[in-house]
Amino acid sequence: MSTVKELDDNKMLFNSGSAELSLDMGKLIDDDKEGIEFRSLVDLTDMYTNMIISQSIFDPYMTLSIHISESKLVFEEFGTKGLQGEEFILIKFQTPTKKIIEDLFYVTGYSPVKKDQRGLSSSMVLNCVSKEKLINDQITVNQSFAGSTSDIAKNIYNNFIIGSEKFKQFKSANKDGQPIWKEKPIIVDESIGTQKFIIPGLTPFKALHFLAVRSFGGSGFPSSFYTFYEGDDAFHFKNIENWSDNVKEKAYTFDSDVAALPQNDKLFYQNIKHMSPMAINNTMQGIQKGEYATQVSAVDFNKKSYTITNFDMIKERDNFNTLGEHFNMSSAFFDMFGNDPTETTIAIDSTKGSFNENLPGIQTKRKSYMEMLGHYSMIVSIHGDSSLVPGTVIQINLKESGAPERKTQGSMYSGNWYVTKVEHIYDKTIFNTKLTVVKDGLDFEHGEK
Repeated sequence: MSTVKELDDNKMLFNSGSAELSLDMGKLIDDDKEGIEFRSLVDLTDMYTNMIISQSIFDPYMTLSIHISESKLVFEEFGTKGLQGEEFILIKFQTPTKKIIEDLFYVTGYSPVKKDQRGLSSSMVLNCVSKEKLINDQITVNQSFAGSTSDIAKNIYNNFIIGSEKFKQFKSANKDGQPIWKEKPIIVDESIGTQKFIIPGLTPFKALHFLAVRSFGGSGFPSSFYTFYEGDDAFHFKNIENWSDNVKEKAYTFDSDVAALPQNDKLFYQNIKHMSPMAINNTMQGIQKGEYATQVSAVDFNKKSYTITNFDMIKERDNFNTLGEHFNMSSAFFDMFGNDPTETTIAIDSTKGSFNENLPGIQTKRKSYMEMLGHYSMIVSIHGDSSLVPGTVIQINLKESGAPERKTQGSMYSGNWYVTKVEHIYDKTIFNTKLTVVKDGLDFEHGEK
């Protein structure tokens, strides 16, 4: 007689790398139907070979790619007129973390069936975007605003995206009586200062980017590196420098001993499957782009005056919220090659509020912080984790290459890494999450014990 053993705190409900996925293609509206309802055309669950959900801090909307084998003759399944550009994909994706990705994507088209070098068929690819992207492209923002950029960001998203008439109409969409057009919130990091300006006929997503590059983080976040992007949890109007409260607790390792554990062990789940070689920014290009030293001349045509704002990375790096303590350039090299600033001239209007007072500082520091944050970068593949979104900070604990006994801390490249891009990749049997991670400096130098 067998007995069922309860899983302990260190075991997962199902194996790392496994997942459950359903993909359904259908229409919401059609000539011969009334109302807005998801009407299934093709169940893709048994047809796809793999699917990829992508999200990045540099992209305002998520994308979904579905690879389908030509042998499935899927063209015959699309309906009487084939693929019309009116289709949606309803996805439900559950993974070992129990975080469910459930959303609706609009099918923008498909790539031609690809052939390999021997002329054999491989697959066609359905290209999809989040439903909010479809709404966004129908709307323009063309009006004046006054207030903080963060408040205006909430205003634009709530009134022009989820407050739009099309969005309200499609919120009634359902399948089998269950709502499928879900409202996704926006999470906003507050900006400092108020201003007045006109947004000149931009789509809401472009208007939110317009706001992001003009947002001031205040003295606590001098880089003012704001960006607007979509994660599967929410839309984010995010101050990238404000990451300290978003650090994932459990560290990832790259350890063959951990890789030998059972696949339902949580420690096994934290082991990195693959790491790309680390990339390091080109120092010469960093100097040319003003990563290390900049000078901004701000011309005020109303007052007929100008101001000069200088930025020096050696002097000001400690004021930033950094992932690593140690700067990547020696002071001697900086003094010889890096401290000559790149020069920029901008025009400001002193009648438009406090924002213009901060604009020279934003101009000098934003790009520098962006370049510095990405100085070290690599791609890591982990066992699939649907709870990860861009903007998360993960901890990576690496052994020192070749001689781990020499240093108790492990590799100098261990520590906090910022996740800029997340790709969830599932091919029916294995679920991986590919992360693009960046780091601005080292926690300790190689000679430290």
